[in-house]
Amino acid sequence: MAYDRNKGEDNLALDQIQGDVLVGLQKDYQRFIAFQIIDRVRFKQFLRNLAPIITTTQKVLEREFTIQLLKKNPNKEVFLFTGVNISFTFSGLVELGLPNLGKIKDASFRAGLPARSAAIGDPTIGPASPANWIIGKSGQNLHGLIMVTGPNGPVVNDLAASILALAGNSLNKLYNEAGLTRRHDRGHEHFGYKDGVSQPGIRGEIGGFFPKHKFLTPSLNGSDPSQASPGSALVWPGEFVFGYHGQTPSNMDAPGPVVEGGIPWMKDGTYMVFRRLKQLVPEFNRFLAELSAKLGIDEQLLGARMVGRWKSGAPLAIAPIQDNPLLAREELSLNDFKFAPDPSARRCPFAAHIRKANPRDDITFVTNNKITDGEQRSQSEADNQTHRILRRGIPFGEDVSREEQIGGITTIDRGLMFVSYQTSIENQFEFILQKWVNDPAFPPSSEGRAGHDPILGQNSGATRARKFNGAAVTYPIGSNQTIVTLPSDFVQATGGGYFFVPSTSALVDVFSV
Repeated sequence: MAYDRNKGEDNLALDQIQGDVLVGLQKDYQRFIAFQIIDRVRFKQFLRNLAPIITTTQKVLEREFTIQLLKKNPNKEVFLFTGVNISFTFSGLVELGLPNLGKIKDASFRAGLPARSAAIGDPTIGPASPANWIIGKSGQNLHGLIMVTGPNGPVVNDLAASILALAGNSLNKLYNEAGLTRRHDRGHEHFGYKDGVSQPGIRGEIGGFFPKHKFLTPSLNGSDPSQASPGSALVWPGEFVFGYHGQTPSNMDAPGPVVEGGIPWMKDGTYMVFRRLKQLVPEFNRFLAELSAKLGIDEQLLGARMVGRWKSGAPLAIAPIQDNPLLAREELSLNDFKFAPDPSARRCPFAAHIRKANPRDDITFVTNNKITDGEQRSQSEADNQTHRILRRGIPFGEDVSREEQIGGITTIDRGLMFVSYQTSIENQFEFILQKWVNDPAFPPSSEGRAGHDPILGQNSGATRARKFNGAAVTYPIGSNQTIVTLPSDFVQATGGGYFFVPSTSALVDVFSV
């Protein structure tokens, strides 16, 4: 039985939680400024001055409601909304002299991304290894990241410059790069596929801040009260922010224990994963063209089978043979599917990116074979919600040039500034990569033949080639044994870090003293 929301959910401290976490900062342009603290006393003074301009979730949501109210206005207003967010690596917390850091529970956060890189499949040698990263490389002593968002470059760059002037010589700037939405294919990443489609809904009440709005995420699926919108499960906020109830692995709806990070001041904070992911678009397109010709199928269909969606966003689970742009325009339909009706993965391959990264009701662990298929799927779906993340990324770099299209080789850096929020880097971000994306035998119902996620999957070690089962069309009939080799990575990590995003009160009362 679905949880009755009238019984009450966690009251969210929207004025304490930094913006971008529970509700994404409004942005078409975003600057990422990584820094090293070089004068602790002056840096703490900088934090005290910065705290009043940090964008809270309350402010982001207020702006979102304003945009929604004015969306139908024929005289479309351009809002110059800006956002500021700050976070710290574990070494940054050490540099600030914060006590009891050994009590932080997440071992991966304490170790840092460079040390965990090999465990999530990144190469250990070569240009994509941590030793050669653009930011966050081994031994760089990265302490924190400031993110500045807004509608365009001039507005964001001016605000970023004023923040750096405020910081003065308290820090050393290690990295300063911008991400921006693609001008000619808005909402799509550089491979061309609609991005950010599948996000969990977030439970929690906000009536204390916005009396006309009881819940952060309203229930829009009348046939399933456990969902926010069709196909988007409601998840307890402790999966994303400390100090609130988390999920129960055996029950989709029931609240689990309050999730704590290990230190009281971590309440209303979260972990952020930042990854600068370079996309080799010409090489990816060349691979699609060559393999589709060899298999005798449409190039767009092959790409859709690797991603699990057409470029429009329409899912293969609903449109297995041909794109359906009309479906893609219906926002509430893009996620309205499960994988139970496709147990043999004829519509959507087991290894397709969206099925690997969010298996929904696929059977994801071996359960007692005495229980029914439906019971196994129900148990798996509940457990799968404990591994969800909130993604807030943005593309970087220009579109593929004509010369790159002709040559089939990347000469200009482009890709995705991947940003995710979660309260367990180990059990959410890393789990998704290690146990799902990079495991060629996942899900178990694939009988060990799924292969790697062809988009994000990585084959650990020096050999980067990996297998993908599902390139050939198998719907409604056909062999499920068409396994192809992907010769190299189409996505390469070129930097990043694991960060803690403190509450606004922790910034003032703990980090600045």
